[in-house]
Amino acid sequence: MILKNKNPMQERLRIGLLLVMNSGFIDSYTFEYHHERFASLQTGNIIQAGFHLAQGHWKATLFFVIPIIFFVLGAAFNTVLNHFVPAGKLSLQQHSILIEFIGIAMIGVFNHHLASTVIISALSFLLAMQLDSFPKLRGLPFTSVMSTGNLRNVGTNLVKYFINRDHIFLHNAWVFSILVVFFMVGAFSSAVLSGIFGTFALLGSSIIMFVVFLLLFKN
Repeated sequence: MILKNKNPMQERLRIGLLLVMNSGFIDSYTFEYHHERFASLQTGNIIQAGFHLAQGHWKATLFFVIPIIFFVLGAAFNTVLNHFVPAGKLSLQQHSILIEFIGIAMIGVFNHHLASTVIISALSFLLAMQLDSFPKLRGLPFTSVMSTGNLRNVGTNLVKYFINRDHIFLHNAWVFSILVVFFMVGAFSSAVLSGIFGTFALLGSSIIMFVVFLLLFKN
């Protein structure tokens, strides 16, 4: 059984909810302002790249391949960070979130001076770091940058509950359902703020990351 109070802060539900909300926020933002590309949902970029490649549109293909490459580089960089940065006052998760907060804030402030490909590539890099830094929630594997895996976990845990009648599976299904909802909440919030603040709405994401950074200090 997974005990809520035994999990480290980076695996607590409040952290997971903020992370998925942030991912939904950013993907909604990039979809609206950066030619329907995604910063975290690389499957969408891969499909678009394959489609344009089949049409012989080489430039459009590269347009979608670049964020995929930077997503890979972001995960690689986070692994290097974990290996070479000595343990100190900040954990790996705090280092990653701090970098993500600063990066998103800078992009939000200077977005009018940056090319669309630069913005989408940088955000892909940062979200890959987020994904790599938070592989578990309450001891369970989860993904903070998309909802497909979390939807699968809803289904499998519901079936396990009906078979075994163990309420931990029902609880797990509820947790993953809330994660999916918060991903949509993030996308909704991004769309609303974009209608008010335009491209500067991205700063809302940096606020979410700052809250996560502060919460990670709690034990």
